[in-house]
This record gives sequence, C-alpha cells and structure tokens, in this order.
Amino acid sequence: MIIHANKYTKVEPKVLKVLQVLAQNQQQVVTHQVLMKQVWQGSEVVPNALQRCIAILRKTLNDDAKAPSIIATHPKMGYSLMAQVKWQDDDNEHARSNHHIASISNAKGLLLPFALLLILAVLAFVFWPNSHPSAYTNITALTQTDAHESDAVFSPNAQYVVFNRYAGACKSHIWAKELSTKKETQLTAIAGQFGALSFTPDGRELVFTTHNACDKKQPVAQPSTKETLQTCWAIATLDFAKAFGTPQTPQHRYQCQTNRLQTPKALGNHQYAFLRLDNKHNQLMHYKDLNKSLKALYSNDSDTIYHFDYHEQLQMFALFSQNNNAEHQLTLLNKAGQVQQQTVLPSSHWQKHDQLLTGNFAPNGKYLLAANNGKLYKITFDGQITHIPSPSHNLVSVTQHPNKRELLAVQGTKDIDIANINLNSQTLQIVKPELNTVATPYPSLARTHAQERLARFQPNGHHIAFISNRNDLDTLWLWHPSNLQPLALSNNTNAVNNYSWSPDGSHLAWASNGTLTISNLKGKHKAVNTRQPIYVVLDWFQKDKLLVLSSSHKPRMLHQLDLKHNTLIPYPIHNAANAWAQQNQLIYTTTQGAVFSRSLIPSKTGSQPLHNLNAKALVVTNEHIYSVDNITFALNQYTPNGTFIKTLKALKPTAWKITDIKNQQLLLEQFIAIEQEVVVLE
Repeated sequence: MIIHANKYTKVEPKVLKVLQVLAQNQQQVVTHQVLMKQVWQGSEVVPNALQRCIAILRKTLNDDAKAPSIIATHPKMGYSLMAQVKWQDDDNEHARSNHHIASISNAKGLLLPFALLLILAVLAFVFWPNSHPSAYTNITALTQTDAHESDAVFSPNAQYVVFNRYAGACKSHIWAKELSTKKETQLTAIAGQFGALSFTPDGRELVFTTHNACDKKQPVAQPSTKETLQTCWAIATLDFAKAFGTPQTPQHRYQCQTNRLQTPKALGNHQYAFLRLDNKHNQLMHYKDLNKSLKALYSNDSDTIYHFDYHEQLQMFALFSQNNNAEHQLTLLNKAGQVQQQTVLPSSHWQKHDQLLTGNFAPNGKYLLAANNGKLYKITFDGQITHIPSPSHNLVSVTQHPNKRELLAVQGTKDIDIANINLNSQTLQIVKPELNTVATPYPSLARTHAQERLARFQPNGHHIAFISNRNDLDTLWLWHPSNLQPLALSNNTNAVNNYSWSPDGSHLAWASNGTLTISNLKGKHKAVNTRQPIYVVLDWFQKDKLLVLSSSHKPRMLHQLDLKHNTLIPYPIHNAANAWAQQNQLIYTTTQGAVFSRSLIPSKTGSQPLHNLNAKALVVTNEHIYSVDNITFALNQYTPNGTFIKTLKALKPTAWKITDIKNQQLLLEQFIAIEQEVVVLE
C-alpha cells in the first residue's frame, strides 16, 4: 500500500518493492540490472515488467513521465528517486536489509503487515512540515584548519559535506568530509579557482565554475597591451565517487567563455542552468551537454539578476535581482523559464544598500534560507523576511540538511590591516618575541583584529583616512602619525563603504543610507540634501564636483554630482565598482572586474576596455594608472590609456590590494588571517 497526499492506494508487492529499492538508493541511478535482480530475483519475468511497475508508481504518485519530479528516467541506464526520503522510524532500519526484505517478499498473505511496516519511504517533499525552528541554539565546528573554507554543501544522501578550501593564492582545492568517520579527502587533482558547488540530482557528480586565473602565463619581458592569458570561464563537473579513490581533474562541460559564469545547477540528464554575463546583464542560461545546445532561459533588461537557486522536486527557479528602482526582488520561474510570481522584497535593517541577498531553497521547497550581514533569515515566496536567531553572528552561507532541520553553514571573519610601505626600499617585518605574535606581511599602521580597508593619503597633508569595522560597523576613521589613536569621523549607526578626500585635503565626503555627508578633520559634519539618494562616493575631483553612485535608474549607476548647482548627471554606466577622474578622462571599473576608459563628459558615449589591469587592485593618481598583476603580484605603472610603463615593486601574495600612492609611498591592505570554517547549526 502507498500513502500519498492522504490517499491510500493498494499496489502489488513487486511495484512496492521497486519503490523500496529506489528509496534505499535515493537520488542515485539504479540500473535496470540491479532492479531486475533485487525485485524479481531470477524468476521468469514478463516483457516490460519493470517499465510497467514504474508506470504504476508514477500514476500513484501523480508524477509526470515527461516532466518528472519524483522518479527520473535515465535512458539505457535505469531510474532514480528524485525526492528526498524520510524513513518512518528507527525500527524500519532493519527493513532495509536484504534478508528482511526477502522474508517479507517470499511470505504469502502478508500484504497487510507489509503495508503496516511501511518499509516504503515517506517522501520528504510531500510530508515535510511547513514550520521552521524559531531559533538555533547549538553550533558544532566541522573544519578547523589554517586555511579557510567556503561554499559548503551536503551530498544528496547527507553522508558527506563538500566545500572549497583556500590555502593561499592558486592553492584552492575541493574537499569532502565523511560525517560518520570525520575523514577528509581532497577531490581535485590540480589547484584552481572554483566557484560555488552543487550536486547533480543523482549525487554522482559535483557541478561548479572554473576560472583560469591560476593557469601559468607564458613568460614575457613586460606586459603587452593585449592579454597574455585569455580570461576563461567554464562549467565543470567532477565524478564524486572516483575522486574519493584518486583526486580528479575537473571535466569541462560548457567550454571556455570570456563572459563571467556563476552558480551552475544540474537539471538532470546532463542539463545545466547558470548565470552568464552578457552585455552588462546576467542571463539565466540553459545548456544541454548531450547536443551542446545553449539558450537563454530568462532575461530582463530592466532587472539585474545576481543570484538564483533551483529546486529539483518543484522544478522551480528562484531568482534574486534589482529592478530599475534599485529594489531587490524575488522572481519564481518554472522549468521553462516562465514567470510564476514576482515580489519586491521589503527594505529593512536586514540589508545594507548594495548588499546582495543570496537565498537558497529549503529541502521542502516552501521557503528560502539566506545568510546576510552575518545573520540567518527565512524568506517566503510572498517576500516576508524573518530573522532566525542562531549562535553565530558571522554567517557567510547556509544550507539545510536534506531531511533534517539542522543547517550546514560557513562562518568566519577576516583580519585585514593597512600597511604603508616605501616603493624604493625593501620593507622588513620585525616580529616581537611575544607569545602568539602574528607575523604580518608588512608593518601595520595599527594592529587590530578588525577589517580595515581603503586607506588613502590626505592631499596636501599627512593624515590617512580609512574604513574599519573595529566598532562592529564599517566606519570612516582618520589617522595622523602624531596620534596614537585614530579618530572616528562617521557615526556607528550606518555603514560607510567608500569615501573621497576633497582636492585640497580639507574635507572628506562619504555616504550612508542614501545621504551624502561632508566632514572636516575635526569631525564636524554637514549633510547635503541631494535630489536623489547617494549611496557611494568615489572621487571628489574638482572643488564642487564628485563621482558618486546612485541607484535611481539602474543598480550602481555612475553619476557626476555638481555640489554648486545640486545637479546629478548620469553616465550610461551601471554596476560600476570604482571610478576616477583624470583631467578630461574617466577611468572606471565594474562589479564584474572589467576596466574601462571614456570621456569625463557624461553626455558623450563610447568606452574603451583597458586590458591587463586588475580591477581589484587599481589606483589612478598623478596622471598614471597603478595595477597589481593577479598572478605575479607585481605592481606595475601604466599610462592613462593602459600602456605598460614599468614594474615598480613585487608585492606579497597576502598583501597586494593597493589603495593609494603618494610620493613613493604606497598604501595597501594585507590579509593577516581569514578565519572561515564549516559548522553545523542545531
């Protein structure tokens, strides 16, 4: 007997046995041979007996063979149970042994006890409770290494946890940990740059993006104006079982692409969905590896998609995006890419401006879970966002156990200091003979365990401004060599994510919560009433003119702000990350890591890409561009049009993110420690 959707259906023992075998191997392909051997055990079988049992099961479970959500067909191979399985009680553990199954199958007249035992699994997708714990109270660490972990996921059978482990530049590998034995296994044979991980529905393969940033470049005397190594993104898979025996080299499915690829998900039968950046917009793409066909599943010029997830049983996509009003929204799509529901998410304290919300489906498919600003949230399809208390306040990502309420999470903090080094001398670090002393790459301006970033020299002065979260929120600080302690310029009620000195060095401009503020060096503030909200200040390049970001029309839209006339003029540029004005030239970077040059006049069109420049380590000053090579960590000097001039200094793998240059003095961010580990919340 099968109980489904509160309906009791009597089925013959062979049909029930087929479902039992599939349930015992949930989300794994069970071959025709295995099913025939375990169900019929060598007895004479009528033609298509197995196919007939599958058809009865699909009819009973209301499953569509053309678009299955419970039983998947693998042509010329077998079948797999796509839904999660939850056994009714511990006693049924014995019912999974071959001996006990055989005794029941061979007994006559025991159909009723067979139904009462319910060795058939209860499908978690159907019977999983709607509610979610109001709070998590316990936390258990799964990894404790000097490296830092990310992108942790459960295997479909929840026997393993898989994650990325970063142990230094181009030293990343994919690892798995068996939960029962606590044994860790390196799965990848070659270190690389790997994206977020997911499994195929049958659990046989891992799916992720790869990037060739760690591939070796051909040695050259100096960088050319063309790329020495073409940027390459690919969708790759890794055979999970084989990698346990011997680390494997990822197999590229969707071959090398110059456009950025993100968050691939396997749809079954060698089909994949992923985000691809095309013409400054992310599109949800659908790729069939069997015939190498590719199509756009969903695209909307008025929305900027930044994350998605896919639920196998519901065959539904959840997309997170920003619309033209800079509102974050949740869009639900069916498997064909058709919009089923779209909801604007409320603006509240849970999110800083421009902070992206990456929610993923709970196993039952009835809501999404997200880690944002270190906290845990539940998101319903109607856009309600609820904070769920947990013992961690530094959550990076979360995913739920396939059939339990516990969560797998990545938590941690970054310890980043600011260093000031001379380009003409070799800087040595002197380590004091103290217990547990941390050896920094370069001497720090002020050693703390906070994240300190974006240090910039004062024009015509000796102050250094920087942003730090030493007060738990990103705050603007001012430091002078004669002072022991820096001065906090901004308050600690709203975060500051960028700022700029005035050209004469007498003031600083910064934005928080849409308001532009100008401060003098004594901490006196003046709020500027602009016609549109200002979220980021990038460059104060003339007495009354600034480059700022506002999301009035597009996310992270670049504008020129005229303080004298209170006018905000947009550039045809959105998703901008940084920008500098250099005479009549505008140099800017995008959130996708590209660097461009164009006219400073907003009404003019046309941008030229500047190759070989690292957008994550770029400074424009003194009519030059300074950029750090992302492979060799060499600090190079370029002309404003991107032509290489010379190499200035070799930096260190953990101290290369430059933020300012003045009179042969270099300011940079150095990573002291990244404490990020995989944990379980209960």
